[in-house]
Amino acid sequence: MRLIGCGDSWCWGSELVDPIEEPIPIMKLGIDAHHLHLKPVNEAFRLKHRYLNIFADAINATEIIDLSKCAYSNDAISRTLLDWLSVEGYTSGRDTSDLFITIGWTSPERTEFYFKDSENSNRWQEFGPWALSYDFKNDKVNQLMHLYFENFYCEEEFLLRWVTTVWHTEMMLKQLNIKYVMHQAFYHHYQQMIYQWDDKKYTEKIYTTELGIKKIWESIDKIKFINKDSTEQGTMHHYILSQVNNDHKKVFEVFHPNSYGHKLWAEYMYKYCVDNNLL
Repeated sequence: MRLIGCGDSWCWGSELVDPIEEPIPIMKLGIDAHHLHLKPVNEAFRLKHRYLNIFADAINATEIIDLSKCAYSNDAISRTLLDWLSVEGYTSGRDTSDLFITIGWTSPERTEFYFKDSENSNRWQEFGPWALSYDFKNDKVNQLMHLYFENFYCEEEFLLRWVTTVWHTEMMLKQLNIKYVMHQAFYHHYQQMIYQWDDKKYTEKIYTTELGIKKIWESIDKIKFINKDSTEQGTMHHYILSQVNNDHKKVFEVFHPNSYGHKLWAEYMYKYCVDNNLL
């Protein structure tokens, strides 16, 4: 079985580094310390302890295709998966029976824009609440980011974009007869930090918003989306905290799950897939 992992930094395994090699948590060293993940000893630690690899071992996957990336938006997660499926020939008739896809959706507020600079360095640029104090080293990108969050950022926009992205992705996977499981990793309002995240508020918001969004959300498979309608354990974030009596330090480094948090989620996701006959 080929396991395809999709998500953001929670799937990728941010902050999972060898504690002997890096005694100070990476996030406390600043955003420029991300390169420390790439040390061979740290990369080996990350790949051993993140939930994607633990889950892969549990299902006896023959190959892991990691499509996750730090700071990805849900738009990027879906776009990257569709691109990979297309390049690999799965959208044009290739047998999909050997695939299993796991998707960890990120916070709905995140978005992305395709950017072309004067040096033709074309790329997708991720925007999110984490970027409000970040210097993109380009005045135009900085201006666009602040313009977006100050003038165009609103729940009406990002909730619809989040729900329809999940729905479109699910429709594609079902059309291609691909086995999958998905979950919400976390929610993050741009005016709040991790200790103030309120998953219950976001879940309930779906049912007080426009009727169209509500109907789309209700149509999403509640079995293949782990704990989709739960207000207590509807995210990976809240589930792993619930297993340690909400003791943040036991399952998180700073902003991302530690090795124990990843282990808890991998074991839960595996049991969930077995119990619901998803594999």
